[in-house]
Amino acid sequence: MLKKWKKLAAAPKSNSKSIKFLKSSAAHSGDIPKGCLAVCVGEEMQRFVIPTEYLSHGAFAILLREAEEEFGFQQEGVLRIPCEVAVFEGILQMVEANYC
Repeated sequence: MLKKWKKLAAAPKSNSKSIKFLKSSAAHSGDIPKGCLAVCVGEEMQRFVIPTEYLSHGAFAILLREAEEEFGFQQEGVLRIPCEVAVFEGILQMVEANYC
């Protein structure tokens, strides 16, 4: 599955409305819209704001399991996702396709 995600990350970027939203000013401020949560991705800790409904997707279940393995359940504050940013963006595109 990780190979599939890396392949998605290498694909040309779409002009996805949600991806633009995720990188909007809300992702960089303290304002998190209702029904969303902030996550920090990768070593560079890039911040994304995602709809909470995405967490029920199988791809996010895998990411959450990896986060638990790397950081444990003792994370405080923003949820950290141990994944390359480009791979995470590819996963978001795939998940968004299932929710639109």
